[in-house]
Amino acid sequence: MSKYRLCYRLKGKLATLFIKLISPLVSVFESALYRLKKGRSEQVNSPVFIIGAPRTGSTILYQALTNGYDVQYIDNFASAWYRNILFGMWLSHRRYKKKPHNNFTANHGSTTGYGGHAPSECGAFWYRWLPKDRHFVDHKDVTSCMVDELRNEVLMVQEVFGEPMLFKNLNAGQRLRLISKAFPDAKIIFLRRDPRFVVRSILKARAKLGIGSNRWWSIMPPNVDALMDLPEGEMCAAQVYFLEKQIANDLVLFPSSNIRIVHYKDLSQSLLQDLAKWIGVSPKPKSVEPIFKQDCFAKLSQEEKIYLDNLVNCYPFEKDLFA
Repeated sequence: MSKYRLCYRLKGKLATLFIKLISPLVSVFESALYRLKKGRSEQVNSPVFIIGAPRTGSTILYQALTNGYDVQYIDNFASAWYRNILFGMWLSHRRYKKKPHNNFTANHGSTTGYGGHAPSECGAFWYRWLPKDRHFVDHKDVTSCMVDELRNEVLMVQEVFGEPMLFKNLNAGQRLRLISKAFPDAKIIFLRRDPRFVVRSILKARAKLGIGSNRWWSIMPPNVDALMDLPEGEMCAAQVYFLEKQIANDLVLFPSSNIRIVHYKDLSQSLLQDLAKWIGVSPKPKSVEPIFKQDCFAKLSQEEKIYLDNLVNCYPFEKDLFA
Protein backbone atom coordinates (compact mmCIF):
# COMPACT_ATOMS: atom_id res chain seq x y z
CA MET A 1 0.00 0.00 0.00
CA SER A 2 1.34 3.44 -0.95
CA LYS A 3 2.16 6.05 1.68
CA TYR A 4 -0.60 8.29 0.28
CA ARG A 5 -3.30 5.61 0.58
CA LEU A 6 -2.11 4.67 4.06
CA CYS A 7 -2.31 8.31 5.15
CA TYR A 8 -5.77 8.68 3.58
CA ARG A 9 -7.09 5.61 5.40
CA LEU A 10 -5.60 6.78 8.69
CA LYS A 11 -7.27 10.18 8.34
CA GLY A 12 -10.57 8.44 7.62
CA LYS A 13 -10.31 6.27 10.72
CA LEU A 14 -9.41 9.25 12.89
CA ALA A 15 -12.36 11.22 11.50
CA THR A 16 -14.69 8.28 12.18
CA LEU A 17 -13.38 7.97 15.74
CA PHE A 18 -13.76 11.71 16.31
CA ILE A 19 -17.37 11.69 15.08
CA LYS A 20 -18.15 8.73 17.35
CA LEU A 21 -16.60 10.39 20.42
CA ILE A 22 -18.46 13.67 20.04
CA SER A 23 -21.81 12.02 19.23
CA PRO A 24 -23.27 12.61 22.75
CA LEU A 25 -22.43 16.33 22.52
CA VAL A 26 -23.90 16.53 19.03
CA SER A 27 -27.13 15.01 20.39
CA VAL A 28 -27.47 18.01 22.70
CA PHE A 29 -27.11 20.33 19.72
CA GLU A 30 -29.71 18.31 17.78
CA SER A 31 -32.22 18.70 20.61
CA ALA A 32 -31.65 22.46 20.68
CA LEU A 33 -31.95 22.65 16.89
CA TYR A 34 -35.20 20.72 16.98
CA ARG A 35 -36.68 22.96 19.68
CA LEU A 36 -35.66 26.03 17.68
CA LYS A 37 -37.17 24.81 14.41
CA LYS A 38 -40.14 22.87 15.79
CA GLY A 39 -43.44 24.13 14.49
CA ARG A 40 -41.91 26.49 11.91
CA SER A 41 -42.59 24.06 9.07
CA GLU A 42 -45.72 22.13 8.23
CA GLN A 43 -45.52 18.72 9.86
CA VAL A 44 -44.81 15.86 7.46
CA ASN A 45 -45.71 12.40 8.71
CA SER A 46 -45.02 10.15 5.74
CA PRO A 47 -41.45 9.17 4.88
CA VAL A 48 -41.09 7.40 1.53
CA PHE A 49 -39.29 4.10 0.91
CA ILE A 50 -38.07 2.75 -2.43
CA ILE A 51 -37.93 -1.03 -2.16
CA GLY A 52 -37.51 -4.07 -4.39
CA ALA A 53 -35.03 -6.74 -5.40
CA PRO A 54 -31.47 -5.69 -6.33
CA ARG A 55 -30.80 -4.61 -9.92
CA THR A 56 -34.34 -3.40 -10.58
CA GLY A 57 -33.46 0.28 -11.15
CA SER A 58 -33.97 1.50 -7.60
CA THR A 59 -30.73 3.53 -7.56
CA ILE A 60 -31.52 5.58 -10.66
CA LEU A 61 -35.06 6.20 -9.37
CA TYR A 62 -33.63 7.34 -6.02
CA GLN A 63 -31.13 9.60 -7.76
CA ALA A 64 -33.78 11.05 -10.07
CA LEU A 65 -36.27 11.88 -7.30
CA THR A 66 -33.67 13.35 -4.94
CA ASN A 67 -32.16 15.42 -7.75
CA GLY A 68 -35.35 16.77 -9.26
CA TYR A 69 -37.69 17.24 -6.30
CA ASP A 70 -37.74 18.75 -2.82
CA VAL A 71 -37.37 15.65 -0.67
CA GLN A 72 -35.00 15.14 2.22
CA TYR A 73 -32.41 12.40 1.82
CA ILE A 74 -29.19 11.27 3.45
CA ASP A 75 -26.31 12.23 1.19
CA ASN A 76 -22.75 10.95 1.41
CA PHE A 77 -21.71 13.96 3.49
CA ALA A 78 -24.50 13.44 6.06
CA SER A 79 -24.02 9.66 6.16
CA ALA A 80 -20.77 10.08 8.12
CA TRP A 81 -22.97 11.38 10.96
CA TYR A 82 -25.33 8.40 10.94
CA ARG A 83 -25.42 8.41 14.76
CA ASN A 84 -26.70 12.01 14.61
CA ILE A 85 -28.52 12.11 11.31
CA LEU A 86 -30.34 15.40 11.96
CA PHE A 87 -27.02 17.10 12.60
CA GLY A 88 -25.46 15.51 9.53
CA MET A 89 -28.29 16.68 7.31
CA TRP A 90 -28.17 20.16 8.89
CA LEU A 91 -24.47 20.37 8.03
CA SER A 92 -25.19 19.16 4.52
CA HIS A 93 -27.84 21.84 4.08
CA ARG A 94 -25.42 24.51 5.17
CA ARG A 95 -22.86 23.22 2.67
CA TYR A 96 -25.05 22.42 -0.34
CA LYS A 97 -28.28 24.29 0.45
CA LYS A 98 -30.96 22.98 -1.94
CA LYS A 99 -28.71 22.47 -4.94
CA PRO A 100 -29.37 19.39 -7.07
CA HIS A 101 -26.63 16.76 -6.90
CA ASN A 102 -26.84 16.02 -10.66
CA ASN A 103 -25.36 12.56 -10.10
CA PHE A 104 -26.71 9.50 -11.89
CA THR A 105 -23.69 7.24 -11.50
CA ALA A 106 -23.28 4.47 -8.93
CA ASN A 107 -21.29 1.34 -8.24
CA HIS A 108 -23.82 -1.40 -7.50
CA GLY A 109 -25.98 1.05 -5.59
CA SER A 110 -23.14 2.89 -3.87
CA THR A 111 -22.44 6.54 -4.72
CA THR A 112 -19.56 6.93 -2.26
CA GLY A 113 -17.08 8.00 -4.94
CA TYR A 114 -19.39 10.42 -6.71
CA GLY A 115 -19.58 13.48 -4.49
CA GLY A 116 -20.69 14.47 -1.00
CA HIS A 117 -24.18 15.50 -2.08
CA ALA A 118 -24.96 12.30 -4.00
CA PRO A 119 -27.68 10.20 -2.31
CA SER A 120 -26.49 7.46 0.04
CA GLU A 121 -28.17 4.24 1.14
CA CYS A 122 -26.54 4.85 4.56
CA GLY A 123 -26.83 1.29 5.81
CA ALA A 124 -25.03 2.28 9.02
CA PHE A 125 -28.05 4.35 10.05
CA TRP A 126 -30.26 1.25 10.03
CA TYR A 127 -27.67 -0.99 11.65
CA ARG A 128 -27.95 1.11 14.80
CA TRP A 129 -31.08 -0.95 15.50
CA LEU A 130 -30.88 -3.95 13.19
CA PRO A 131 -28.61 -7.00 12.76
CA LYS A 132 -26.03 -7.21 9.97
CA ASP A 133 -26.15 -10.96 9.48
CA ARG A 134 -29.75 -11.06 8.21
CA HIS A 135 -32.16 -8.66 6.55
CA PHE A 136 -35.64 -9.96 7.29
CA VAL A 137 -37.12 -8.48 10.47
CA ASP A 138 -40.15 -10.27 11.90
CA HIS A 139 -42.80 -8.87 14.24
CA LYS A 140 -41.14 -10.59 17.21
CA ASP A 141 -37.86 -8.80 16.46
CA VAL A 142 -39.44 -5.34 16.70
CA THR A 143 -39.15 -3.64 20.09
CA SER A 144 -40.94 -0.51 21.28
CA CYS A 145 -37.56 1.14 21.92
CA MET A 146 -36.48 0.45 18.34
CA VAL A 147 -39.73 1.85 16.97
CA ASP A 148 -39.64 4.99 19.13
CA GLU A 149 -36.02 5.86 18.40
CA LEU A 150 -36.31 5.32 14.66
CA ARG A 151 -39.58 7.24 14.44
CA ASN A 152 -38.27 10.15 16.49
CA GLU A 153 -35.11 10.53 14.42
CA VAL A 154 -36.89 10.54 11.07
CA LEU A 155 -39.78 12.76 12.14
CA MET A 156 -37.37 15.27 13.70
CA VAL A 157 -35.66 15.66 10.33
CA GLN A 158 -38.98 16.04 8.56
CA GLU A 159 -40.26 18.61 11.02
CA VAL A 160 -37.07 20.68 10.95
CA PHE A 161 -36.90 20.79 7.15
CA GLY A 162 -40.61 20.56 6.36
CA GLU A 163 -40.20 17.89 3.69
CA PRO A 164 -40.64 14.08 3.62
CA MET A 165 -37.57 11.88 3.88
CA LEU A 166 -36.91 9.55 0.97
CA PHE A 167 -35.03 6.34 1.69
CA LYS A 168 -33.59 3.86 -0.75
CA ASN A 169 -32.10 0.96 1.12
CA LEU A 170 -33.32 -2.29 -0.39
CA ASN A 171 -32.99 -4.05 2.95
CA ALA A 172 -36.08 -2.02 3.91
CA GLY A 173 -38.18 -4.32 1.74
CA GLN A 174 -37.44 -7.08 4.25
CA ARG A 175 -38.12 -4.72 7.17
CA LEU A 176 -41.65 -3.63 6.36
CA ARG A 177 -42.93 -5.09 9.65
CA LEU A 178 -40.71 -2.65 11.53
CA ILE A 179 -41.46 0.23 9.16
CA SER A 180 -45.22 -0.30 9.52
CA LYS A 181 -44.92 0.06 13.29
CA ALA A 182 -42.67 3.13 13.17
CA PHE A 183 -44.37 4.79 10.20
CA PRO A 184 -47.88 3.40 9.64
CA ASP A 185 -48.52 6.17 7.08
CA ALA A 186 -45.27 5.59 5.16
CA LYS A 187 -45.43 5.67 1.38
CA ILE A 188 -43.91 2.68 -0.40
CA ILE A 189 -42.57 2.60 -3.97
CA PHE A 190 -42.13 -1.05 -4.95
CA LEU A 191 -39.96 -1.19 -8.07
CA ARG A 192 -40.10 -4.31 -10.24
CA ARG A 193 -38.49 -5.43 -13.48
CA ASP A 194 -38.65 -8.28 -15.95
CA PRO A 195 -37.16 -11.10 -13.80
CA ARG A 196 -35.01 -12.34 -16.68
CA PHE A 197 -33.16 -9.02 -16.78
CA VAL A 198 -32.95 -8.84 -12.99
CA VAL A 199 -31.33 -12.28 -12.83
CA ARG A 200 -29.06 -11.41 -15.76
CA SER A 201 -27.93 -8.22 -14.01
CA ILE A 202 -27.36 -10.00 -10.68
CA LEU A 203 -25.22 -12.64 -12.42
CA LYS A 204 -23.16 -9.93 -14.13
CA ALA A 205 -22.68 -8.10 -10.81
CA ARG A 206 -21.58 -11.31 -9.10
CA ALA A 207 -19.07 -12.03 -11.87
CA LYS A 208 -17.69 -8.49 -11.74
CA LEU A 209 -17.26 -8.66 -7.97
CA GLY A 210 -15.83 -12.18 -8.01
CA ILE A 211 -18.65 -13.70 -5.96
CA GLY A 212 -18.30 -17.50 -5.96
CA SER A 213 -21.23 -19.74 -6.90
CA ASN A 214 -21.58 -20.97 -3.33
CA ARG A 215 -21.68 -17.46 -1.82
CA TRP A 216 -24.57 -15.05 -1.31
CA TRP A 217 -24.61 -11.51 -2.65
CA SER A 218 -26.83 -8.56 -1.69
CA ILE A 219 -30.26 -8.70 -0.03
CA MET A 220 -31.24 -11.87 1.84
CA PRO A 221 -34.84 -13.16 1.91
CA PRO A 222 -36.08 -14.96 5.05
CA ASN A 223 -35.30 -18.40 3.59
CA VAL A 224 -31.76 -17.55 2.48
CA ASP A 225 -30.23 -20.62 4.15
CA ALA A 226 -32.39 -22.95 2.06
CA LEU A 227 -31.23 -21.27 -1.16
CA MET A 228 -27.48 -21.36 -0.60
CA ASP A 229 -26.94 -24.81 -2.17
CA LEU A 230 -28.80 -24.04 -5.40
CA PRO A 231 -26.83 -23.65 -8.65
CA GLU A 232 -25.80 -20.02 -9.05
CA GLY A 233 -28.32 -19.05 -11.74
CA GLU A 234 -31.25 -20.66 -9.96
CA MET A 235 -30.13 -19.14 -6.66
CA CYS A 236 -30.34 -15.67 -8.26
CA ALA A 237 -33.83 -16.38 -9.62
CA ALA A 238 -34.91 -17.65 -6.21
CA GLN A 239 -33.42 -14.56 -4.55
CA VAL A 240 -35.56 -12.26 -6.69
CA TYR A 241 -38.72 -14.35 -6.32
CA PHE A 242 -38.58 -14.73 -2.54
CA LEU A 243 -37.56 -11.11 -1.88
CA GLU A 244 -40.52 -9.89 -3.91
CA LYS A 245 -42.85 -12.48 -2.36
CA GLN A 246 -41.98 -11.24 1.14
CA ILE A 247 -42.53 -7.63 0.08
CA ALA A 248 -45.93 -8.49 -1.44
CA ASN A 249 -46.94 -10.32 1.74
CA ASP A 250 -46.04 -7.36 3.95
CA LEU A 251 -47.47 -4.57 1.82
CA VAL A 252 -50.87 -5.41 3.34
CA LEU A 253 -49.59 -3.66 6.48
CA PHE A 254 -49.99 -0.29 4.72
CA PRO A 255 -52.99 1.52 3.25
CA SER A 256 -53.36 0.65 -0.43
CA SER A 257 -53.34 4.37 -1.28
CA ASN A 258 -49.83 4.58 0.18
CA ILE A 259 -48.38 1.97 -2.19
CA ARG A 260 -47.14 2.47 -5.73
CA ILE A 261 -45.92 -0.53 -7.72
CA VAL A 262 -43.67 0.69 -10.53
CA HIS A 263 -42.16 -1.28 -13.41
CA TYR A 264 -38.65 -0.55 -14.66
CA LYS A 265 -39.86 -0.17 -18.25
CA ASP A 266 -42.13 2.71 -17.18
CA LEU A 267 -39.35 4.87 -15.68
CA SER A 268 -39.64 8.27 -17.34
CA GLN A 269 -39.94 11.96 -16.60
CA SER A 270 -43.73 11.74 -16.61
CA LEU A 271 -43.59 8.94 -14.04
CA LEU A 272 -41.27 11.05 -11.85
CA GLN A 273 -43.75 13.92 -12.01
CA ASP A 274 -46.58 11.58 -11.09
CA LEU A 275 -44.65 10.13 -8.13
CA ALA A 276 -43.68 13.61 -6.93
CA LYS A 277 -47.32 14.70 -7.00
CA TRP A 278 -48.29 11.55 -5.07
CA ILE A 279 -45.55 12.20 -2.48
CA GLY A 280 -46.55 15.88 -2.33
CA VAL A 281 -43.29 17.59 -3.26
CA SER A 282 -42.32 20.34 -5.70
CA PRO A 283 -39.78 20.35 -8.53
CA LYS A 284 -36.27 21.53 -7.74
CA PRO A 285 -34.95 24.28 -10.04
CA LYS A 286 -31.79 23.88 -12.13
CA SER A 287 -31.75 20.11 -11.94
CA VAL A 288 -30.80 17.90 -14.87
CA GLU A 289 -32.77 14.87 -15.98
CA PRO A 290 -31.44 11.31 -16.09
CA ILE A 291 -31.56 9.06 -19.12
CA PHE A 292 -33.53 5.92 -18.32
CA LYS A 293 -32.33 2.79 -20.10
CA GLN A 294 -34.73 0.18 -21.40
CA ASP A 295 -34.44 -3.60 -21.42
CA CYS A 296 -34.43 -5.15 -24.87
CA PHE A 297 -34.93 -8.89 -25.07
CA ALA A 298 -34.20 -8.83 -28.82
CA LYS A 299 -30.55 -7.91 -28.09
CA LEU A 300 -29.90 -11.15 -26.21
CA SER A 301 -28.53 -14.23 -27.94
CA GLN A 302 -30.89 -17.16 -28.40
CA GLU A 303 -28.78 -19.19 -25.99
CA GLU A 304 -29.01 -16.52 -23.28
CA LYS A 305 -32.77 -16.14 -23.80
CA ILE A 306 -33.30 -19.86 -23.28
CA TYR A 307 -31.02 -19.90 -20.23
CA LEU A 308 -32.78 -16.98 -18.54
CA ASP A 309 -36.24 -18.31 -19.42
CA ASN A 310 -35.37 -21.66 -17.85
CA LEU A 311 -34.12 -19.99 -14.67
CA VAL A 312 -37.14 -17.77 -14.03
CA ASN A 313 -39.59 -20.51 -15.04
CA CYS A 314 -38.52 -22.35 -11.90
CA TYR A 315 -40.61 -19.83 -9.95
CA PRO A 316 -44.17 -18.52 -10.44
CA PHE A 317 -43.40 -14.89 -11.36
CA GLU A 318 -46.46 -12.91 -12.48
CA LYS A 319 -46.75 -12.87 -16.26
CA ASP A 320 -47.28 -9.11 -16.45
CA LEU A 321 -43.71 -8.57 -15.20
CA PHE A 322 -42.24 -9.86 -18.44
CA ALA A 323 -41.35 -7.17 -20.95
